[in-house]
Amino acid sequence: MATPTVDNGRRPIVTTPEIDNFGVGLIKFIGVWLLSAFVNIGMIVAGFVIFALLGLNASAGEATDANIDQKTEVEDIDKQQDLTNTDLGLDDTLTTQYNVDRIEDFSVPGKVDPTAPIGIDKAPEGPPMTLPPPPGSGGGTGGAPMMADSGTGSAFGTLGGQGGIYNMGGFGGRSGATREKMLQEGGGNSISEAAVAKGLEWLALHQHQEGYWSLNEFNKHARTAPWPAGKVQTDNSQPGTSRRDNVAGTAFALLPFLAAGQTHRPPKKGTQKDYSKGIGAGLAYLAKVQSKSGESRGFYGGSLYSHGLATIAMCEAYGLTSDPVLKASAQMAINYIVSAQDPAGGGWRYAARQAGDTSVTGWQLMALKSGQMSGLIVPKTALKLVEKYLDSCESSSKGGYGYVPGSGETPAMTAVGLLCRQYLGVNPRNPGLLAGIEKLKASPPGKTGNLYYEYYATQVMHHMGGETWEFWNLGPDRKMGIRDSLIAKQDKGAGNRQAQAGTWAGDEHVGGRLGATSLSLLTLEVYYRHLPLYRRDTGVMKEMK
Repeated sequence: MATPTVDNGRRPIVTTPEIDNFGVGLIKFIGVWLLSAFVNIGMIVAGFVIFALLGLNASAGEATDANIDQKTEVEDIDKQQDLTNTDLGLDDTLTTQYNVDRIEDFSVPGKVDPTAPIGIDKAPEGPPMTLPPPPGSGGGTGGAPMMADSGTGSAFGTLGGQGGIYNMGGFGGRSGATREKMLQEGGGNSISEAAVAKGLEWLALHQHQEGYWSLNEFNKHARTAPWPAGKVQTDNSQPGTSRRDNVAGTAFALLPFLAAGQTHRPPKKGTQKDYSKGIGAGLAYLAKVQSKSGESRGFYGGSLYSHGLATIAMCEAYGLTSDPVLKASAQMAINYIVSAQDPAGGGWRYAARQAGDTSVTGWQLMALKSGQMSGLIVPKTALKLVEKYLDSCESSSKGGYGYVPGSGETPAMTAVGLLCRQYLGVNPRNPGLLAGIEKLKASPPGKTGNLYYEYYATQVMHHMGGETWEFWNLGPDRKMGIRDSLIAKQDKGAGNRQAQAGTWAGDEHVGGRLGATSLSLLTLEVYYRHLPLYRRDTGVMKEMK
């Protein structure tokens, strides 16, 4: 590389600059170095301090949480009273009233008239409601599918679910605190629930090893523990019938368990006795014997009496659990009932498409309504035909019903006919319904000796509510109403018949002892088995007394 030159031709001399004050420069250099070192060390120390503080806070948080876990007792809000306890456990001194909790003195403007009929004044025909349906019901936004079928009722006024309708009479009262509240407000008590518990225990101890219940030979399949445990033996309880019908026996046995909220799914530990395995075996038996093909597809066997009972049981089990395995069987059973209806008269009898009678028709309608409450498909035309049948059986004086069209009215058939009318949406102020209620009052509970009548009449009166229900539940003179008369008739296992304790005696008409026990239990479970069809607020009545 060439060395640069200047104009005079001489090469330049390169020298290093001289530090004029070396001491001062060194001091400045050392100062800057120390400052830089201090800043870096400070940042490192600060980082460790921050990290340590974060660690201490986390540790402190963990310690605090641990202390909370150790010192706090969390209450189990789902814990409910064991209503399957055969000993007394509820307060039996509570009064019989549907005392709706009130927020304000009056829920509508103006002075309250407690003697006025329920519902909205001058409302069109249909079940009136003093309270609107809950949000989310019906076919509006956020609501359940609207079922535009006869019997779902029509509300007048504010509706739930942005325009939906309330499908009343469902299974919502069978579990948890709701069941206990409905029991107490409806007029049940500890003694009635103890009777129910004893009856359920007896049923659980008479189930066949194959899962069914026998009407005429249950005493040969007695157990020392609920299915599938325990030793099988024979006891000396009396069946009370020679009728052999395992479908009817199984359905009769399952219905009281389902009414109490018991299903094939185990209950929460500690809430009630676990009968789930036996219930599951009974449902599996019905599904197994159900016809899967041909014109009888969906038929459980026996007569339409048996099929109707089994369909109610299967629909309720599905409605309580939403188990898809049960849904197929329940829907097939509903379809068979629809196909077996008399296309001319609208009723049902013992075999498919026969001219109907009121007794069999009542069971089929209850099965269709159970399917509807469970969300299954029930054609509107089938329900409309039932209305036609009821019209043909109603007495000229209105409110009374006969066994077949043209026959005279009887208390039992009147009770069946009135319950069917209620489920088909008749207004509680309907003159025919009110006339029928007076007919039932003329044959109060405990005096007729007809359990079949009392089973249906109790449901009719319970749906009416108010003084009508109090009259029926407690009795005309507040003595020996349906509750106490049934409790008094329950077998105590006296003498050498200890195996019959918890049952009710019955004859061929009601399916013997097993059928009578089932109907009696269902009657004592009326307080929570189905939600009332007519919603009302009677709290004001009690407050003004």
